[in-house]
Amino acid sequence: MNIINYRKYTATLCALLLLTGISGNAAYAEDTIRLTSMARQEVVETDAAGNRQVKRVAAKQVVPGDEVIYVIEFENTGAEAAENIVIQNPVPGYTRYQAGSAAGADTDISYSVDGGKHFDAPQNLVITAADGTTRAATPADYTAIHWRYKKALPPGGKSSVEYRVVVQ
Repeated sequence: MNIINYRKYTATLCALLLLTGISGNAAYAEDTIRLTSMARQEVVETDAAGNRQVKRVAAKQVVPGDEVIYVIEFENTGAEAAENIVIQNPVPGYTRYQAGSAAGADTDISYSVDGGKHFDAPQNLVITAADGTTRAATPADYTAIHWRYKKALPPGGKSSVEYRVVVQ
């Protein structure tokens, strides 16, 4: 399992890491779940007939204000169906999670506001200030995302999860 801590890097280095160092964690016995993480951006292309089409391309260079889509594909490389697959990924430093963007077919999604120590539904997340006062967490407070795949993934089966951030 790989967890990358982006907090100690500069904004410039962070942008580079956003493109090359994303990681996901799958909790499953015997390492039978292979993860592939990608950073993507959407671009609009117009063909010769004037038709516009949105395509996802590898994010090669990002600057503040750019949106990055993290896609984590997972595949069962084992000989038996895999159950109870859990994937979690940090919201990288120098980015802000885009509200409502976490997705994944057949998954339950929860969020963390404490660096991935605890995950819960958005309505249950609370931020405690230094003076002890509390407030409801907002998507801008999310520090990690957790997906629980609800089905058994057959041998050779693949699926994916994703979320979007804006580079700060």
